[in-house]
Amino acid sequence: MKLGILLFSILLLLSGITISAVSTITKQCELINYGYGSVANPPQEWHDELWSVLNKGIPSAYVILNGTKTVELSNISSVNLNSSYFYVYVVRGYIQPYAYLSPIGLLLIFLGTATGFRGMILLIQERTLGELSKGYAISGSIYKYALKRFSSFIISLLVVSAVVIVLEAIHGVYITRSITELITFSMGYSRHYGISVTSLLLTSLSFTSLLTGIAFALTVYLSPFLVMKAILGSRTINILLRRWKYIGNALASWVIAIGLIYVFHVYLNVLPIGSTREHLIYYLILPLISLFFPFIGIFANRILLNVSKVPQEFIAKGLSRDIIVFRHILGNLTVVTLSSISAAFVEMLIAEFLVEAIFAWPGLGYLIRIGVDYDDFKIVEGVLMIYSSIVILSNFIADVIYGIIDPRVTR
Repeated sequence: MKLGILLFSILLLLSGITISAVSTITKQCELINYGYGSVANPPQEWHDELWSVLNKGIPSAYVILNGTKTVELSNISSVNLNSSYFYVYVVRGYIQPYAYLSPIGLLLIFLGTATGFRGMILLIQERTLGELSKGYAISGSIYKYALKRFSSFIISLLVVSAVVIVLEAIHGVYITRSITELITFSMGYSRHYGISVTSLLLTSLSFTSLLTGIAFALTVYLSPFLVMKAILGSRTINILLRRWKYIGNALASWVIAIGLIYVFHVYLNVLPIGSTREHLIYYLILPLISLFFPFIGIFANRILLNVSKVPQEFIAKGLSRDIIVFRHILGNLTVVTLSSISAAFVEMLIAEFLVEAIFAWPGLGYLIRIGVDYDDFKIVEGVLMIYSSIVILSNFIADVIYGIIDPRVTR
């Protein structure tokens, strides 16, 4: 059963990472409109396509007149011609056709890591204590608990929506239009790029989801394993973990990011940064290290610090240290830690925004940097909206999982 939980969580995680990777796939695209007249118009709704702008650049356009003359355009808009022509208006660029899968990928990644942390601890308990690892729950109501958490989720979402509507009103947008955009998740058009903000959010979320999934999964899955090794007497792992936390506390992810750029990109020139012109994995390595390296030390020490505190009165009563640590302390700590795992997820997401901006990794962090640089409030507003939604949803999911595993709350 416990092995099944762990395997199921790994399946969720791998599915989420795979879907996120698929959502980053780009392919060339050409949209065509043709007609006759003195004004050449671009294809309708070209700006609603899932253009891979941060990764492959802004789409370009050209017009073919009478089948012979080609005119390259500096921007995509209607073109006044000096006389009537048969024209073909072509918009070309790269799109991410599966970018709409990115929210699903991120959701599966969080579910996989949250349940995986619990599954890893349960498996450690079972392998160490055998039958003694089993516990018994007292009565409760998971239905009422979930309903209460869902109410909190809805209220938080309404508060975020109200803030967005106020920001829209400040910029002269009618309230009815703001509400319609929120309901349909249509955030309007970017002032800088001239394309749909929703498409920018989805295409950048693909890369954020992929980076977050791998970094957070490594942190959550490896931390219990390293803590177990330290508890079972590995002096080297124990010392390593206790020293590792100072790296995470003293060196933020963005500081490590700058150092890695200088060493591996500028000085050694072995790893690239920015838009992924080659294999994606080469561009993923440095941002991944920047996020994973400090966080695993902090997360593992949160567990190790509490597990190491074994009450002496329990030992004096003849209870085995293994039973105290692996069943009671580690088991209870799992519940407490899982209740705050969404906070750890949010912490990493905030750090990732900075890391993405530094590495020009085409995710939400880099997108909001562009929005700020070009005073594109629609982009900034959209990123803040989707970030708030991720935070609220992750809190809700963590709370429900917490209610399921908490021995005080059962069906």
